[in-house]
Amino acid sequence: MAETPDRHDLDKLTRWHEGLMSASGQGFPVCALFLASGEDNRAHDIFRTYRTAFEEMGAGFHDLVIFGQHGMSTTCAALIPGLGLSGLQTPALVLINSGDAGFVLHTTGLPVGALAEGESEEDNSGIPWRKVLESIKQATAGGTELSLDDVNGLDRTEYSGWTLVETVGAVKRRIESD
Repeated sequence: MAETPDRHDLDKLTRWHEGLMSASGQGFPVCALFLASGEDNRAHDIFRTYRTAFEEMGAGFHDLVIFGQHGMSTTCAALIPGLGLSGLQTPALVLINSGDAGFVLHTTGLPVGALAEGESEEDNSGIPWRKVLESIKQATAGGTELSLDDVNGLDRTEYSGWTLVETVGAVKRRIESD
């Protein structure tokens, strides 16, 4: 029997939450969260580009996660308001910089559907997700703090009061109780 998108994403949310809880100290400079649906092939391709780069930079599972990859799920849908992003449309890339009493989210929409025949993601060098990935690579290589405030095409949201671990835990409990 095939695993449902809901079960798959709830399992992934649990693993993400556990990874965030066990992370210690100054780790990777950002958490990249992809929210998509099963039909968003371009978003999946962009996620794979990030996964390759994040692996090369030594990021952990909890630093890069995708939800909705096998179809829209209740987890993917619950994360949007759970992270304070009620107006966010999918597919989207959410970049999270954590602090002690809150976190900053930078978001950008991703292209929908599949690439047109003959089109390549390489043709789109000025788009926000590419600029973000380059900024992450530079910060990681240079050991510097990552700032995404100067990247055009990103929306910034501050979330205060809870840490990312607490917020993800609350979303997880809400899904499990439904």
